[in-house]
Amino acid sequence: MTAPVSDLDRTRRLMEETGFAHAGAFLPELLERAVKSNLSLSGFLEIVLSYEHENREERRVRTSLKLSGLPQGKTLESFDFGFQREVNRREVEMLATCEFVRRKENVLFLGPPGVGKSHLAAALGVKAVQCGFSVAFLTADELLERLRRDEATVTRKSRRRRFMNAALLIVDELGFQALDRVDAHLLFKVVSGRYERGSIVLTSNKGLRDWPQVLAGDEVLATAILDRLLHRSHVVQIDGGSFRLREMEKRLRDLKE
Repeated sequence: MTAPVSDLDRTRRLMEETGFAHAGAFLPELLERAVKSNLSLSGFLEIVLSYEHENREERRVRTSLKLSGLPQGKTLESFDFGFQREVNRREVEMLATCEFVRRKENVLFLGPPGVGKSHLAAALGVKAVQCGFSVAFLTADELLERLRRDEATVTRKSRRRRFMNAALLIVDELGFQALDRVDAHLLFKVVSGRYERGSIVLTSNKGLRDWPQVLAGDEVLATAILDRLLHRSHVVQIDGGSFRLREMEKRLRDLKE
């Protein structure tokens, strides 16, 4: 003999069938909260919708972060502004509103190795995901490797779409080695293709005057790339101490003790 289906079970099943599976799973708890708080029907409906929305948003952020390629743990909250006093905290917090992504502007973090450029770039990527934007994070070497593969395949357009169509493309560590002419032109295609269509956050250990050396010694090409990157951009120069050297010094002190 089949057990009778309760009103609560029927409601939960309907919620699951209409896409409210998470709120349905916690329906007894939500009902108890509503009764204790003496909520009206509209108040109860609001907490049900809020509960489902918050869960969906958490899942969206988790999935988007995973697909973005962003390194874990690189957030603004974990950045040591106290050590890196060369960073304009107010400027970074302004960028963290992601208005630059809405306006399709670019951000360049420039400075020597170890000063936190990659951390800040990734942190802006996390904020962008939280704000609902699609993000793709790649080192310059990874980006160029993908571009080379794309150029060699018939379906290169569909492959390139993964990072060309992201609202924010983060290119990390440009400048550690000089590019040949082929790679420099591939980079130009990305910058040109995204110009005023999507934002780029780029980190480099080279000053802007040194870019022709990085880009196959081609001043014309370097000018063309910088012209598009800098047209609507925010340049953050960081000249402080190295986080990595600080950690190394700390480990050496600990060993001596």
